[in-house]
Amino acid sequence: MSETTQLRVMDFDCPSCASTVERALSNQEGVEDVEVHYSTGRVEIDYDDSVADPATFERTIENQGYTPQPA
Repeated sequence: MSETTQLRVMDFDCPSCASTVERALSNQEGVEDVEVHYSTGRVEIDYDDSVADPATFERTIENQGYTPQPA
C-alpha cells in the first residue's frame, strides 16, 4: 500500500545538497517518489509500505551528512 511521510532537513547549504538527498532516497527500494524542497527543508517521500521502512529514510539522510527532523 502506498504511504507518504514528511521530514524536515534544515541544514542544507545549497540546492545541490537537496539534490544529493533526493537522489539517495530515490534509490531506496520501495520509494515511489521523492520531493525535496531546498528553501523550506521539506522532504516528502511516497513509498510502498510493504517494501520500505520509514526509519531507513532518516538513516539515509543522516548518511548523507544531514539531520532529519519530524515535519
